[in-house]
Amino acid sequence: MSLQTAIRDGINRALRPMGVQVVRGYSTDRAIQPFLSAHRTETAARRAGLSIEDYIDRYSAAPGATAETVEVLLRLADLGDHVARVCEIGAGTGRYTARVIGALRPDVYEVYETAQDWLPRLRALPNVIIQPADGHTLRATRTASVDLVHAHKVFVYLPLVVTVGYLEEMVRVVRPGGVVAFDIVTDNCLDEPTTKAWVSSGATLYGMISRSWIVDLLARRNLSLVGGHFVPLSEGRTELLVFRRD
Repeated sequence: MSLQTAIRDGINRALRPMGVQVVRGYSTDRAIQPFLSAHRTETAARRAGLSIEDYIDRYSAAPGATAETVEVLLRLADLGDHVARVCEIGAGTGRYTARVIGALRPDVYEVYETAQDWLPRLRALPNVIIQPADGHTLRATRTASVDLVHAHKVFVYLPLVVTVGYLEEMVRVVRPGGVVAFDIVTDNCLDEPTTKAWVSSGATLYGMISRSWIVDLLARRNLSLVGGHFVPLSEGRTELLVFRRD
């Protein structure tokens, strides 16, 4: 059994009581293949009498976490109530997508998602364009073309080199004055109870990145930190960071 298979099976054992599982996406990159099954997640949410957003929040974060995250993002981004173009990496269930579309009413909303079974749900949202996703780049998006490029609960699970590659792409596609936003597990997210909980549960799927290192990296690319906000994560938290392109 490969390490990737062992990790995926371990995650599925932990998720089984909740009625969800991870499956392979269509990327060939082993680092970004596991995803929640759309069919099983939607079925479990219906049985629980909950929306997809509320169901995911309940088991992986905290009730209302998605709505709070988007509210903070929009407040810090200060983009008004209409933009031309938004790009989201790893939109998945579309729970952040739908809220951002409702608030910003973009003319075009580009989505990069490697989990094919969620794509029909994403295509049904207003003005969404599904871009070809390779798990590394935003190659179909023009340079300096988007008002907002964001990702949620994505970089938490990716190797550092993949995350940094995506950050470079976010820098490339955002227009001057536009906003880059994402959440990561920073050193500020860690305390002794959290690390003990992750060690005892074998939570090997999370990766930590130095906050100051990320801020300095993006500052050298003319992105200024606007603000941050802690977001609940299973047995811990991530930090949403919002940057504006100078």
